[in-house]
Amino acid sequence: MKTKKHEVPNKNFSILIWKMAIGSALSWELSKLLGSAHPYLAPLTVILCLQSTMDKTVQRSIQRVIGTMIGISVIVLIARHMSINGWSLGLLILLGCFITKWLKFDKTVIHQVALTILFVFVLEHQTKHYAIDRMTDTLVGVVIAVLVQIIWFRLISKKHQGE
Repeated sequence: MKTKKHEVPNKNFSILIWKMAIGSALSWELSKLLGSAHPYLAPLTVILCLQSTMDKTVQRSIQRVIGTMIGISVIVLIARHMSINGWSLGLLILLGCFITKWLKFDKTVIHQVALTILFVFVLEHQTKHYAIDRMTDTLVGVVIAVLVQIIWFRLISKKHQGE
């Protein structure tokens, strides 16, 4: 009996692993096809957004997109005039996260804003198109994560209908 209880979570982990692997491969290739110089951002989004249910995946995807948009907006509007250092980074994160709180978004969006500000602030100065890749690749990752969930749930539904 104990092994059966233990097998169910492992089976669920296996499904998650397959979805992350397939989604990561597809999103990387699609981002490269779209011209991204940072295709790793799309699989990052897939990995962060894939959840146990479709609703949770969509919710996490929306939170990721909103957080990325707010973070990029703060950088585009303010950070171009700032030097890269810890104090500037801290100030930008403080501002971006309080804007997010003021807009009444939850903790997940606040984390996404902080991460976006960190990476865009540092990497935009180096590549000059990181912010665009960040937004595009985030959207690619979100679309792939949701599509993987839709396809997976349809396959499961058909399997159960056939039984």
